[in-house]
Amino acid sequence: MSINKEIEFNTIVNDILKNEDFIELKYEIHHGITRLDHSLNVAHLAYNIAKKLKVKEYREITRAALLHDFFKSCEVPEKSFVKHPVVAAKNAKQEFNINAMQENIIIAHMFPLSVTIPKSIGGWIVTTADKIVAIKEVAKYKIPLTVGAVMLFIFNFLCIQR
Repeated sequence: MSINKEIEFNTIVNDILKNEDFIELKYEIHHGITRLDHSLNVAHLAYNIAKKLKVKEYREITRAALLHDFFKSCEVPEKSFVKHPVVAAKNAKQEFNINAMQENIIIAHMFPLSVTIPKSIGGWIVTTADKIVAIKEVAKYKIPLTVGAVMLFIFNFLCIQR
C-alpha cells in the first residue's frame, strides 16, 4: 500500500484503533492469529478493493470491515459462530454509532453461512475480503500449527513405542 493510502487508511480507522474495547481483541485468537490482526487484514483488503472499484462509501466500508468481528468470545456461545455478526454489530453501534449500511455489512459478512444477505456493494466487498483473508490466515497459521502438532504427537508416540 502506498504511503498516501496508508495515511488515509489510518485516518479512517484511527478512533477505532484507540478504543479500549477494540484493543482487547488482541487477546482473542482467530484463524491462528489475533482477532485484532484478522480485522485489520480484512479492513486493509476491503479498503483496497473499494478504492480500486471507486466506491464512494469506501470510508464506511473500511470502518465496517474493521468492526466485522468486534466481539469477545465470552459474548458468543462457542458452537454458534454464525451468530457473532449480530453481537459485533451491536457492539459497533454502541461504541461507534454505525449507520444502517455498516450494520448490514457487519451482520451479513458471514453470508452464505448466515441468512442475512449483503444489501450493498460494501457488504459484498467485506464478505469477499473476509473469506479471502480467512483462507490465507488459516493456510498460513492454523493448518501448519495443526499439522505440526499432529507430527509432534506421532513422533512422541513412536518414541514411546520403542
